[in-house]
Amino acid sequence: MAHTTVWGLDIGNSAVKAVKVVKVGGEAVIVDFDIIDIYGGDEESDRAVRVQAALRTLTTNHEFAKDPVYLSLPGDLCLFKEFQLPPGSEAKIQDLVLYEAKQQIPFPLEQVEMGWERYDDPSGTGIGVELIAVRKTIVQEILQLTDQFNLNVQGVSVSPVALFNFIHHEFSPQGPTLILDAGYKGTDFVVMHGRHIYSRTIPIAGREITRALENKFKVPFEKAEDLKKNIEQSKQAEKILGVIEPTLRQLSAEVQRTIGFYKSKARGAKLSQCYLLGHTFRLPKMAENLAKQVREAPCTLVEGVNKIQLDRVINPGVFANEFPTMAVAIGLGLQGLDLGELKVNLLPQERKTEIAVSGKRKWGVLSAAAILVALGMSWHHASKERDVLKAAREDADKQAADVRKYEDELKKLAAQPEPMAASEARLQRLARVGRDRGRMLQIYTRLMDLKQKADASKPLFGIDRRVHLTNLYVSRQPFTLGGKELDPIREEYGNNRLKQIETSTNLQGAKGFYADFAKASNVKELPPELRADAPIVVVLSGEILAEGHSTLDELKETLEAMPEVSDVRANHYATDKSHNDFWPQFDWDGLAVSGRPARPVENIRYTSFHLMFRWNPKDDPDVLPKVAQAAPAGPAAKGPAKAPAKKAAPKKTGE
Repeated sequence: MAHTTVWGLDIGNSAVKAVKVVKVGGEAVIVDFDIIDIYGGDEESDRAVRVQAALRTLTTNHEFAKDPVYLSLPGDLCLFKEFQLPPGSEAKIQDLVLYEAKQQIPFPLEQVEMGWERYDDPSGTGIGVELIAVRKTIVQEILQLTDQFNLNVQGVSVSPVALFNFIHHEFSPQGPTLILDAGYKGTDFVVMHGRHIYSRTIPIAGREITRALENKFKVPFEKAEDLKKNIEQSKQAEKILGVIEPTLRQLSAEVQRTIGFYKSKARGAKLSQCYLLGHTFRLPKMAENLAKQVREAPCTLVEGVNKIQLDRVINPGVFANEFPTMAVAIGLGLQGLDLGELKVNLLPQERKTEIAVSGKRKWGVLSAAAILVALGMSWHHASKERDVLKAAREDADKQAADVRKYEDELKKLAAQPEPMAASEARLQRLARVGRDRGRMLQIYTRLMDLKQKADASKPLFGIDRRVHLTNLYVSRQPFTLGGKELDPIREEYGNNRLKQIETSTNLQGAKGFYADFAKASNVKELPPELRADAPIVVVLSGEILAEGHSTLDELKETLEAMPEVSDVRANHYATDKSHNDFWPQFDWDGLAVSGRPARPVENIRYTSFHLMFRWNPKDDPDVLPKVAQAAPAGPAAKGPAKAPAKKAAPKKTGE
């Protein structure tokens, strides 16, 4: 199961290493980590008590809650077996692996937890399988420890697999690659080739170096450990290096011998590179001496993460100092986030079943709750909308009754020998009120459904584009502004927007929307008897990024492409307003992480804009009043020869 937040927990021989990793945009980000020493040396009789004390400190210092936890087991406690299955056995691969497991594992299968990974057989003759098994008692012991602290363990892997996932994710190596991770009691020797893993544990590491110093200088183990960790600061650095040199040579010899054994099994495959991990390889000249003695491949000392990011709360210096021992814990986190190549999980089957059932139960409850909430919200909104629609219907019915009344009067006037032109025009204007019913909702719906030019599936307005619609004004009656029709809703803007619109040449003057049918220098001077003849004018107000003029141009072009829209005019105004956008942090359940503030993206400057245009549907007969369509006198009047016939149309309708 893939998660978005995971704790990788490596319970080693000398310390507990914990790393919290989250998935952000498909990438891993480390948001927390810690290393808790397991005090008491090599004594095994009370190890469980000492590990328990370390876990208590860890869970006290960090909030685990219900975050998934992935554990690792040391490679030397596990059995690695590889075998090849014949070609064409895809359909029965599970049964064949089980059969081979019975032959390869020297214990009854009911006493082990096991997992396997498939890889491509280098010979190309079959299917390669890597089988990993561990005794159930070992898994149960570690789970008993973590259960005491209510850790939500959802995965148990092994350190070689975690190292494999870490190097694969960070460096994507090509060809056979060697990983050497020098820990406290042993050095993990891991070869990765594609998805194939070969693992051994060399019993030489940091403990043997410390013991060499302990025996030479006759000091306690803890003092010898301090000498090892602080060689570079010691005045006796050369003497200390001389003491540990035989141990280093012994480790190099064991590495070389294990490489030879691997090559004999892998038909002479040549290693292409080697990655060194662990504090031991940070000792002075350690990596250099190993590289000189192990000449199979160039050695790289891994000093930190490559692709994985560090959250801003992580101190890079502290992390770099502790990183060498955390590769296994990070690899566990990658596996839990489904970013690891290998998926081996040795968690007991009964635990897996319990987790699966619990997950379904949880999502079932959440789904039911979501349905109830949705139904409640739908009922609430439906109730409100029903009241609004009821009021609108009553108003529309009243207006429709008036329309029918005025249409009847118009018919009576048309039947008279000499109909009154003024009354006819007045009645026609009043009759348009009924035809406008529902047009505002139509305009609003069409504008809200505008899509981006680059991706027709994404809306044009919204936070993703940072194009925010703040006000929408629709009116056939010209805006007088005297009654504050365009007064902004948000008081913090004062009257700035009103002033900008009020002084706009789009609404008044020789170039205004109404200048073609009203001889008025100002909208306020428009004769009242012509106001019902005005076209529908829409004022779209909003905000875009200060540098988002191209977005405004795109919006204007989108409007101009609409058949109902004409005469689009755009204005934008620089303001001193800026907003802080916040990116909240969520856990794997999709809930905001408590106690961790959202990340602000500061100084996002916005610009106010207004888009004014006419809304002229093809079925709207009232685009312009007749006084604006009259042909000019003189020669220029030749063109519209059929104008008289058009004027006669109303008379024909009235007959």
